[in-house]
Amino acid sequence: MTIKDKSSLSSETFQGRACASTRTPPWRDIPVCVIVAHPDDETVGCGAQLSKNATVVVVTDGAPRNLIDATTYGFKTAHEYAAARATEFRSAMRIADVRGTSIMQIGVPDQTAVRHIASVARVLTGIITRREIHCAITHAYEGGHPDHDAVACGAFAAGHLLERRGRPISLYEMPLYRQGSKGELRQSFTPNEHVAERVWSLDANAQARKEQMLACYVTQRRTLSGFAVDTERFRPMPKYDFTLLPNKGRLLYEHQDWGIRTGAEWQAFAMRALAELDLIE
Repeated sequence: MTIKDKSSLSSETFQGRACASTRTPPWRDIPVCVIVAHPDDETVGCGAQLSKNATVVVVTDGAPRNLIDATTYGFKTAHEYAAARATEFRSAMRIADVRGTSIMQIGVPDQTAVRHIASVARVLTGIITRREIHCAITHAYEGGHPDHDAVACGAFAAGHLLERRGRPISLYEMPLYRQGSKGELRQSFTPNEHVAERVWSLDANAQARKEQMLACYVTQRRTLSGFAVDTERFRPMPKYDFTLLPNKGRLLYEHQDWGIRTGAEWQAFAMRALAELDLIE
């Protein structure tokens, strides 16, 4: 399957591969939209990049309906757990100096984003258009969490819808976690020889602020403890075929209970969404 129209989503190409950068990030002085699946993903992936020029969109409510996480942290309902996570998100964004009017939650139930890719793409298209945004950062397509991959697909699709309207955006991705040959890998990209990545080393002040933001996510303390705060990685999003499995078919969510369990399920949902958006034949 191929995307019908060729988009110029990634107009900026970083020089070098997996090298440290002293350059100013391309989104530093312009409005940027950070698009993530769960509250806390934005802080882990690009917390040091957030400021007054950022619009932060969280697609899910962070509360799986199976209540396993909710009851683990002392909540009786998914609604209560979602409300707590939303409060944590707002607290972290205040530390990042992101304006209250620039933080949004679409509210898709956690672990179901794969079922809402097309509607998420349409919502993102509207947000980016209304706020006159030309640069966005989202998840890498890495087969880690199905919500992450669904949001990556939705952001990619939104980019193509915007391209059709004559409003191209530069779309960048950031890694969170994926399946390696011997276990889980964190904050590293699936290798792609055609797309260069940049690694920003954070100074002491940036690291301290990021740690302060992460500390706001009290309910996620155990989960977040294994993520590094000294660097952040980005690259222009490759022209993925989302009907093909990422990361050489190694899917972390096949070993978890995160909404879908197989690559075949992912492919069926992705094909359906892209066809609904008239992006594949």
